[in-house]
Amino acid sequence: MSTIFFLRHGQASFGKDNYDELSDTGVLQSKLLARFLVETKGRFDAVYTGTLERQRKTADELLQMLGEKGEQVPEVCRMEGLNEYPTENIFRALGPIAVEANPSLREHIGRLMTDRRSFQKVFEALMSMWASGRYDRAGLVSWNDFTAGVNRAIDEILARDGSGKNVAVFTSGGSISVAVSRTLNLTSDDTMRVAEQIVNSSITRVKSTTDRIMLFTFN
Repeated sequence: MSTIFFLRHGQASFGKDNYDELSDTGVLQSKLLARFLVETKGRFDAVYTGTLERQRKTADELLQMLGEKGEQVPEVCRMEGLNEYPTENIFRALGPIAVEANPSLREHIGRLMTDRRSFQKVFEALMSMWASGRYDRAGLVSWNDFTAGVNRAIDEILARDGSGKNVAVFTSGGSISVAVSRTLNLTSDDTMRVAEQIVNSSITRVKSTTDRIMLFTFN
């Protein structure tokens, strides 16, 4: 069996022009995560990331520290299937529908990128709508397509490194929640609730074979 570490990226730059960039706190989180992984796990046989900057930069801290410790530095495999769901597109497409159904959301949408509480309130409402599958729109990736993409990435990781290895997967909360859902057979609503609890630079471990993953520790 392999141990696969699903690692959420460090804190992104909320409210900044480039949200995808790690914040100063996110850089520190990434360094602490890398130090913990190297000191407790020692080596990694494979490293995967999505293509987002915050995922790649979080992975870079581990790769740098492995090199400094004289450990093997695996070649990174980047997969779009490990990217986060397209939150901005979902907000743009479903925001007007959500406000029509619940006018109280309008004031929170106005403070979306300046107030974390407002962001969370809008996020919960719109992501629940999206995950329900009842509000699919042309040009917007559906929940089913998103989860299928994550599961294809997981299948590829299992086929390549699912047996006898330590594997680091740097990804985001949405993708990690799909991996957890796969082990526990959760509904879309429950999967979204899991995603809301996944903290920055957290570690979720699964045990794997070449065709199966089993949850070991979460968050």
